Amino acid sequence: MKEFLKKNIINFKGKSISKKLIVIESDDWGSIRIPNREVSEALIEKGLLNKNDPFDTVDCLENAEDFRALFEVLGNFKDHLGHSPILTANMVMANPDFDAIKENNFKEYKYELFTDTYNKTPKSSEAFEILQHGIQERLITPQFHAREHLNVSLWMRYLQEQDRDFHYAFERDCFSIKDASPSNRRNNIMATYDYYSQEDLKVIEQSIREGLELFETIFNKKSETTICPCYVWDDPIETIFNEVGINNFQGSKYQNIPVAHTNHFNRQLRYMGQKDDANTYFIRNCLFEPALNQKIDWVDKCLESVKVAFFWNKPAVIGTHRINFVGGIDPSNRANNLEQLHLLLSRILKKWPEAEFIASNELTTYYN
Repeated sequence: MKEFLKKNIINFKGKSISKKLIVIESDDWGSIRIPNREVSEALIEKGLLNKNDPFDTVDCLENAEDFRALFEVLGNFKDHLGHSPILTANMVMANPDFDAIKENNFKEYKYELFTDTYNKTPKSSEAFEILQHGIQERLITPQFHAREHLNVSLWMRYLQEQDRDFHYAFERDCFSIKDASPSNRRNNIMATYDYYSQEDLKVIEQSIREGLELFETIFNKKSETTICPCYVWDDPIETIFNEVGINNFQGSKYQNIPVAHTNHFNRQLRYMGQKDDANTYFIRNCLFEPALNQKIDWVDKCLESVKVAFFWNKPAVIGTHRINFVGGIDPSNRANNLEQLHLLLSRILKKWPEAEFIASNELTTYYN
C-alpha cells in the first residue's frame, strides 16, 4: 500500500496528457564498467566490488549480439500507429584511455571515443553498425548521458595520490570500485557532475561541451534531452547545459543536489513536466530493472506503475539500465531479462491497445 501511494503521489502533479504514451529510457550505453568475469572476481576478492551487486558482476560494455537480441524483441511489437517500442539509449560518449593516462604518468586525463572502445573489444567490433541499423529502424534513439560515466577529477586525484585500491583496479582497466572515503558524497566515483571545487566545475563544463560536440559528430544530430549520471546535478550544471541548448532533463523523482563543503546531497522532488524559468523536468514513473533483483516480479510491478500513470493522465516513462540487456559476462542475464521485456510489452498492448510508443525527445513536445 505504501508503494502504491507513492506511485500516486508522484503522478498527480503536472500537465495531463490525453494520449497513453509509453517511453522507455535506458542509461549507460557506451560506457565500460566491468571488463570481464576474471576482473570482477579479482576485485571482489580484494573487497573493492560487491559480489551481491549485479552492477559489479554482470554490467559490461554492450556488444553486437546484445543489440541484435534487443532489437528482435522490440521489432516484434507495433502500436496502433504501426510504431515499434523505441528505446531511448542515453549514451556515454567516451571512456578513459588507460594506456594514455599511464604513459603520461597520471598527470593528465585522456579519453577514447566509445566507438573506439567498441572497435578494440572483439565482441563489440560490429556494435556501432548494428546500433546505427536500430536507429534507422526506429527501435532505438540516442540521447546524451555524459562524456564519461565517471567523476574524472576525483578519479585522477586518487591516481595521482597513489591510492592503492584505485591503482589496482586501474591495472585491470576498471574504475568503478567502491570508495568509502568520508570526503566522497557517494560510495563510488560514478557521479559525473558531483564536484568539490570551482576547478572541478571547470573540468565538468569542458566535458559537457566536448561530450555534446562528440554526440553531434557521431550521430549527426543534436541531443534534445539529457540524464545526469546518478541523478546528481545542480543549478550551475543546468546553466552549462542551457548555454549549449539543452533545457530538457530526464530524471528520477528525486534530484540529488551536492551541498558545498559537506559530504551529502539535498534531494529535490520533481514531477512530470515540471518547469522553471529555463528548464523542463521529466521523471521516470515506472521501473523495469530485472537484473537488479530477481526476486521481484518486474512485469507486474511495472504494469501497476503504468496503470497509475495513465489514471492520472501522465505518460508512462519506464526507467531501465543497460545492465538488463547485456550478456557479455553472463548471457543468461540478457536472455532472461529480454524474455521479461517481451512479456511486459505484450501485456501493455493487450491492456492498452491505444497506447503509443515514443522516444524521450518526442515526449518533450507535449510539455514545451
